[in-house]
Amino acid sequence: MIRENNLKSNRKRIYFLFFLFLVAFGLVIYRLISIQYIYAAKYKNYAEYQQKDEFIINSKRGKILDRNRVELAISLIERTVYANPKLVEDPEREAEILAEMLDLDADEVREKLENRDLGFVYLKRKVSAEKAEAVGELNLPGIYIQNEAERYYPQGTLAASVVGFVGLDGNGLSGVELEYEKFLRGIDGKMVAEKDVFGNIIPGREDVYIAPVDGADVILTIDSQIQYIAEKQLEETVKKYNALRGIAIVMNPRTGEIYSMASYPGFDPNYYEEYQPELYKIQGISFTYEPGSTFKIVNVASALEGGYVESDWEFNLPPSIKVGDKVIKEIFRTYNINYSVKEIIQHSSNVGAVTIALRMGEKAFWESMKKFGFGELTGIDLPGEERGILHNYKTWPASMIGALAIGQSISVTPIQLLRAVCCVANGGYLVTPRIIKEIRLGGNVISSLEGGDFKEVISKETSEKVKEMMLAVVEDGTGTKASIEGIKVCGKTGTAEKVNSNGIGYDEGRVITSFIGFAPYEDPVIATIVVIDEPQGSENEIWGGTVAAPVFREITKFALSRLNNS
Repeated sequence: MIRENNLKSNRKRIYFLFFLFLVAFGLVIYRLISIQYIYAAKYKNYAEYQQKDEFIINSKRGKILDRNRVELAISLIERTVYANPKLVEDPEREAEILAEMLDLDADEVREKLENRDLGFVYLKRKVSAEKAEAVGELNLPGIYIQNEAERYYPQGTLAASVVGFVGLDGNGLSGVELEYEKFLRGIDGKMVAEKDVFGNIIPGREDVYIAPVDGADVILTIDSQIQYIAEKQLEETVKKYNALRGIAIVMNPRTGEIYSMASYPGFDPNYYEEYQPELYKIQGISFTYEPGSTFKIVNVASALEGGYVESDWEFNLPPSIKVGDKVIKEIFRTYNINYSVKEIIQHSSNVGAVTIALRMGEKAFWESMKKFGFGELTGIDLPGEERGILHNYKTWPASMIGALAIGQSISVTPIQLLRAVCCVANGGYLVTPRIIKEIRLGGNVISSLEGGDFKEVISKETSEKVKEMMLAVVEDGTGTKASIEGIKVCGKTGTAEKVNSNGIGYDEGRVITSFIGFAPYEDPVIATIVVIDEPQGSENEIWGGTVAAPVFREITKFALSRLNNS
């Protein structure tokens, strides 16, 4: 009986062990099947992940150059230390070593290295070559060194707002860097290589290599020397008169090429984060203002073109004129005088300008201003351009035409006004301003300067008449300080009161002085505008002809000499 019970007990143990064996065998079989078949792709990918690594090979950002190939923006190679936390063996130890070598916080580094969910984290960018090499020599598991391009602006503040800058990740954030990002950036390459258990690349194995494509070089129409003189003149004038800002643009009136687009104060794009964002704006295309008397050129040109006046017609002009509910006065004159249309421009008569505009009427004047491009973008190839403001004539109050005649109640940008005056200089055509001369990739030109459509605004006959008027302004009018010895210069002064901060009325103590013109008279090759915002000084000192005209003279004189010798 006892023996029979023992046999039963042993049989149960055998069955139980046999069952355990079957379960274990089944688990092994299941495991093999799952690895070999069910989850084969997953484990294959995991193995490849451990055995292979993909390295991004950064493309080199293209250069930005001036028209004479002076470097304005280039890329330098910097080192970056990064980690793959999944391959880091001892996060605490490696964090302590790296923190000491790279001047980092050890706790922050350890936190990054312990995050096993990530396959890539930056530890420090822009590391010196010496430190990067020292880190690399340690062969710390999961720690790698990568070359990375850093943007550098060798000319510092020169044309900074036009050139723009890039962010930490190398993306263009302003100026040409932003507008032409797709050309400058290039295409990153990559290399897939086999590595050992320590993360080192195994030489001699077949690797996948896709070469990077470097970015294209963007060549501007800007001339660095003209740009430098323009910025220098603006700086001296803004400081002399304690003004808010100064703006100058130098342009080829026939092709639309911009030789200089300067403003002061500026900033250094190498340290852009240290400056106020307001300084990043390209003032020549984004600053809007009431142009004042410089706008009389558009007024008179429109009236001549429409046949409403002739340049030799004379008008008996009182010292003031009422338009709607507004009275517009002459600045100095308190008596009646006879002025021809030419003399109205020469002496910048407010009453004369209003008289001419009234002969046109609201609709004709508005249509002409639209033809000159006001209230619209010029199409310049830069980001951040403003349209300005030109209200439809159907909404004008009775006094509006009088205000517009003398450059009030309209908002323009310097580039809009310069473009309009270029119609006088080039024989009547509206051109598209351009800042890009050409784009080169690998030595080949892939895009070149296009002036856009040349739209006729006024006839050549009209442009010649207005040229004569603008010549008289400089030779014996309000703009004599813009004259250049040996060269006939055409120009127009402007002194505009600024609108009060509440938008109602004008503040007599705050003005914008400006001068716009071109040279030489016979065949203009340079057109320049200068705007000085809120210069300070005595009442008889602060005028477009005294503040802005001398700046125009120095910039234009140098630009003519520079282009003749280049």
